[in-house]
Amino acid sequence: MVLLALIAALALAHRPLLRAAGHVLVVEDPGAPADALVVVAGGTPGREARAAALFQSGAAPRVLVSRQFVPKRVQILIDMGIRPLDFQGESVRVLERLGVPRDAILTLDQPVEITETELRQVAAAAKARGWHRVTLVTSPFHARRVRLIWRRTAAGAVEAGIAVAQDECSSEDGWWRRRRCSEAVLHEYLGLFALYANVSSWMR
Repeated sequence: MVLLALIAALALAHRPLLRAAGHVLVVEDPGAPADALVVVAGGTPGREARAAALFQSGAAPRVLVSRQFVPKRVQILIDMGIRPLDFQGESVRVLERLGVPRDAILTLDQPVEITETELRQVAAAAKARGWHRVTLVTSPFHARRVRLIWRRTAAGAVEAGIAVAQDECSSEDGWWRRRRCSEAVLHEYLGLFALYANVSSWMR
């Protein structure tokens, strides 16, 4: 009877628990106007759309785009002329199509594979340009890890707000019903664990 009661309790409670697990990852605080909006790599075109909307609202005078690492299979398609742009080029093109002038878009040159490396580059660029505040634009489930990485990377030298771009995983109730969304949530929790355990440099 006790076992049956536990099974029944888990069956009734799993949805609220899973929903809460997703909500824990989501943080958003764009805060005050910034020197630049930073489109954290990935999630095109959603993150670019949010950045463009913030730019149009006057949240910042420029948008910074990293150079995301291009896998060999994608580079082959680019070299063959089948795929015209790399990930950074696609991000810039989306921003332009959404009304951000090309001269307001800044790009970084060094390819990055993981968020820690990317945000180190962004922090270095911000310090070199004398910026005091940026707004990091990412997806909801990625937001908490981005904020933690930035706080460790920038160490207070450059402030950062967080703005999220809703995606298919965060915009519907029941992310655990979709494999891609479940993998994204698991990835974020593993990433947070790796950061707190100081082993994230081992993971790619």
